[in-house]
Amino acid sequence: MDLKEQIIKEYLEQGCGYRKLQAKYGIGRTTICKWVQIYQGVHGLDRTTKQQSHYLRDMDDPNKKRLPKKQITADDLQKKIAALEKQLQWEKLRADALDTLINVAEDKLNISIRKKSGSPQSGK
Repeated sequence: MDLKEQIIKEYLEQGCGYRKLQAKYGIGRTTICKWVQIYQGVHGLDRTTKQQSHYLRDMDDPNKKRLPKKQITADDLQKKIAALEKQLQWEKLRADALDTLINVAEDKLNISIRKKSGSPQSGK
């Protein structure tokens, strides 16, 4: 039995906690938790009592408190559109500036900066 299986068995059969197993084996609690969950899923095992007490309630739970949804108004959508249009305009200006910068650099330094289509990738 490998170490991973041994840790999973200790958790499921002996009821050792994740913190205790972490201290004993020097492996992170999150890693151990994931190992156990995967093992349970593969073997079709139910969650332990300890796991059930720590898991969040299911999404369908009617007793779960939910924040009220904010109603999106037409005015909100118009503001969002205006902000996105402004951002797009800024990005177009930025792209034009970078393109001009590359053109000037290629002319002044007499080097090719842009990759030519069909040329092989560097580093391979």
